[in-house]
Amino acid sequence: MSNTWPKRLFLSLHFASCYLPLRYEVWIAAGNCRSLQTQQELGEISRTTEILFWNTLLEHRCFIEFEAFTGEQKRLFDLALGDGCPLHVSNNPDGLKEWRAELTSCLQQLERTYSDSADWPAWILITIHFVSFYLDLALKKRIRQSHELHSDFQSQSQIDHLCKRLSEQFPHQWLELLTRLWLESTHCSRDASGLPLIKSLPRQALTITSSRTSCEVLLF
Repeated sequence: MSNTWPKRLFLSLHFASCYLPLRYEVWIAAGNCRSLQTQQELGEISRTTEILFWNTLLEHRCFIEFEAFTGEQKRLFDLALGDGCPLHVSNNPDGLKEWRAELTSCLQQLERTYSDSADWPAWILITIHFVSFYLDLALKKRIRQSHELHSDFQSQSQIDHLCKRLSEQFPHQWLELLTRLWLESTHCSRDASGLPLIKSLPRQALTITSSRTSCEVLLF
């Protein structure tokens, strides 16, 4: 599996996984009838795409070899998946503000570095995707370890296997839990920001400023 992906290919996958379900919800809100089959099919597209993303990160061993990263690549990994991840300061408005400012600066530097490149390191694209949607879910809603979600048997076995590999390469349990939550909720309806509507996850009382815009501007 190549360490670099055509950015246009990634954007197609990113759009299919996260924006097709959102556009379907907009279509429903316009007065059209919901189809359970359509929602399940969109969920399957999303789940299959997300599993591809995570398998790519695991194949690239970026969770093991991240210490070799330098410059803005090291900053991105730290801010998204390392000690600088905002989940460590999720109840601290000032800490979240500082994290968002540093992330924006990092993304701007990455854009300058790769602006003329048709192919990008796959792990960078997938990590930005993770920040844009997964971390948005974690920051806007209080993530519980126990949640009432399930998938079909075949998909569930794939999710279990992926999460096991993830836990073997990356010791922080929160990443495995958040990844499992997202993969098991791809069939759920989406809210206005494209996040899964999970009834067992109450919203945070703290107002969170999303980093979605900064991520999506860079990707598109």
